[in-house]
Amino acid sequence: MTEDDLESLFATARTPAVQAPAALTARVLADADARMRPAAPAPQQASPSRPGLWASLGAVFGGGGALAGMVTATLAGFWIGFAQPGDLGAMSAVLSGSAAEIDMMPGIDALLDETP
Repeated sequence: MTEDDLESLFATARTPAVQAPAALTARVLADADARMRPAAPAPQQASPSRPGLWASLGAVFGGGGALAGMVTATLAGFWIGFAQPGDLGAMSAVLSGSAAEIDMMPGIDALLDETP
């Protein structure tokens, strides 16, 4: 690219931009003005509907996310209580400082060992 080519590009860039016709500008501004005016208010509903059971229950507990977290914690608690992990007794002995183990469900082993 020579210096003359570069100078011709700069000269082209210096030319003023093409202006839109006045009629087009007037139509665009009229359309914008029409869209900025407030629309007619929406018709009122006769009576608001009552929320369903699940929506009401979710609102009581703080929303759907909180309700899902509480359900998950409840299910995890049931599973931990039912499965009775073996190391849980050793962990509670370490935390409480005693070696005594408390059987929360006496006789459950006899029920689980029976085969139908």
